[in-house]
Amino acid sequence: MTRVDRVKHLSTRFFGSVRARELDDADVAWVGLVLTPGELGVWNTLGRADRAESVAVARAFTRDRGPGVEPEYVAAALLHDVGKTDAHLGAIGRAGATVIAGMVSHGRARGYPNRIGRYIAHDDLGAARLEAAGARSESVAWARVHHRPQRWSETGIPADICVALARADGEKVNSGT
Repeated sequence: MTRVDRVKHLSTRFFGSVRARELDDADVAWVGLVLTPGELGVWNTLGRADRAESVAVARAFTRDRGPGVEPEYVAAALLHDVGKTDAHLGAIGRAGATVIAGMVSHGRARGYPNRIGRYIAHDDLGAARLEAAGARSESVAWARVHHRPQRWSETGIPADICVALARADGEKVNSGT
């Protein structure tokens, strides 16, 4: 993804989170049908914007894959960002953390012992929360690596599913990733 594409993607996310709507009963019921009780417990800790984003990603993934889409991968789409909750940052704080990580490197920011570090490390934190809740292995694996395509092959998730999950999340990826 080019820097311009990344800025567009992050800007869209920022303004989407600021204007996020409460999910309607049908969306919440659908989530309840897809997730296991442990997964639903973790999902319920998400704020309004993160819930709306998770449903949007899962719906996009489902549309892309068509009927018969595997529920374990829909769950992975719903749960991939649950670690963001651990940072306790709002939209402006998250934007700031992203800028700082871009300036110092994500690897370095990931190790910060503060909310910025927790936000950048949301993938590992989310995977740990899901694992502790007894979530399906696909959800744990995807949460852990969704921003690190070089690690997708470690998940056991088919490459085409990884690409579809990333695209549903608004990432620009090619099928050879």
